[in-house]
Amino acid sequence: MTIGSLAPKTEKKKSSRKNKNKAIVSENAPLLPKSQAHESDSGFDDFNGASFSGAVFNLATTIIGAGIMALPATLKQLGLIPGLAAILIMAFLTEKSIELLIRFTRAGKSVSYAGLMGDSFGKYGKALAQICVIVNN
Repeated sequence: MTIGSLAPKTEKKKSSRKNKNKAIVSENAPLLPKSQAHESDSGFDDFNGASFSGAVFNLATTIIGAGIMALPATLKQLGLIPGLAAILIMAFLTEKSIELLIRFTRAGKSVSYAGLMGDSFGKYGKALAQICVIVNN
């Protein structure tokens, strides 16, 4: 036994000021519209994708955010003195690894991390480094 009719109900639309300014979008419209930037004679083009500096700042805020969230957990698990010692040891190791990367990148004239790994460990080391980066990401 059902209460009411099973036929679909039609709704009456009330006209109001809110509905007058809304654009009606087709259900077949793409979620990401095509760029509407127009080419101009001056050669200036609107924003056309991500920039290198934007990518650097995005990665830096991601790393810094994860690091700040991990510090209290480290100190809670290890205690104050061992936690601070672990943080200092990791900072030292990070600084030395970056120094080595920069030194060997300049010596080998490599322009990428994969290129540096290829120069150091051959094609298998380069492939392994790329796989590790993919898994890490």
